Amino acid sequence: MILLLNLILLVLILRLSFEKRLLKSFLYRGWPDVISIQHLVFWGAFIVANLYLYLNWFDIKVGLTRFSFMLIANVILYQFCFRYLVPTYYETKKYQEYIRYTGIVYVLSCLLRILIEPELFRDGQVNQVAFLLLVYVSQSIIILISSMLGISKFKLIVESELAKMETLKKEADLDLMKSKINPHFLFNTLNNIYSHSYLQDRGSANFIKQLSLLLQYTTYEVGKKRIIVDREIEMITALSSLYQLKYNNRLNLVFDYSANDYFSIIEIPPTIYFSLFENAIKHSGMGVDLQAMIHTSLILKDDKLSFSIKNSKTDKLMHLQDEHYSGAGLKILKTIMDTEYPGNYNFQVIETENEYMTILEINI
Repeated sequence: MILLLNLILLVLILRLSFEKRLLKSFLYRGWPDVISIQHLVFWGAFIVANLYLYLNWFDIKVGLTRFSFMLIANVILYQFCFRYLVPTYYETKKYQEYIRYTGIVYVLSCLLRILIEPELFRDGQVNQVAFLLLVYVSQSIIILISSMLGISKFKLIVESELAKMETLKKEADLDLMKSKINPHFLFNTLNNIYSHSYLQDRGSANFIKQLSLLLQYTTYEVGKKRIIVDREIEMITALSSLYQLKYNNRLNLVFDYSANDYFSIIEIPPTIYFSLFENAIKHSGMGVDLQAMIHTSLILKDDKLSFSIKNSKTDKLMHLQDEHYSGAGLKILKTIMDTEYPGNYNFQVIETENEYMTILEINI
């Protein structure tokens, strides 16, 4: 019995050693190697210890027969705990059910050996206290080790997946950094062209400046969670300037933005105003219909930020729509607002025969 306890202690020490020393080396190659080694170490120690006891208590024939019965029963129990109890209950966080069913399995396995094993094999006599102690200890070890290895398997799978996700994240971050390098050179080039052309042709220089601002906005700021209101207004102004330059300042674009210092402090999700303005340009027939108009206003009053945009409607075909600045669309806009301002915003769409108006109010 002392030998058995020493071997059990050895198994636990080896298991902890494998857990610490082999985890890193096997983690990136796969968890099955770690689990397989631990299975082999345990079963090797368990078989040696029990075989020694059975051959000392009985003659060779009876000892081997009883040992075989015990081994078959425990292999089935081991696999049941490892492959069913742990995945079904522990991994799904049903801890109470896991403890309950593990206890039931332990009691039933002990009764199986205590009641059936002596009845099947009457050819040998053994100290009953020693036999009962062996049954209780060995069944405890079987359930304990199989459960620990099952939990370790689950842990190693999770850590392996986390390691893969971390690697993918680093690769994605690197790709993102690379994707921003080329636009950075483009912006520098545009700024250089702007500086060079400013004294010779201010109209072209302004066109380059507005284009550079929009490129920076769509490249860097659209992906942010929040931007200041002033920045959103600046982008709407830049887009309108490009359209005015395209049509020689003949467009009916009216902006009513009351100057407010809070616009440089208050933050909103990017594109919520920009997309509404872009939609208005598309549907007003701006540049095609001479009667097309867009009137935009932004007011902060009583902790309520109110943005409204009214545009004309046209039946004329628009062949000159610019697809480079496609907005989020009204459905996506509503999704953003529901996420960022649940219950704290009001969005209205008012449509008449000749005009289309949208109002977006946010409670700050």
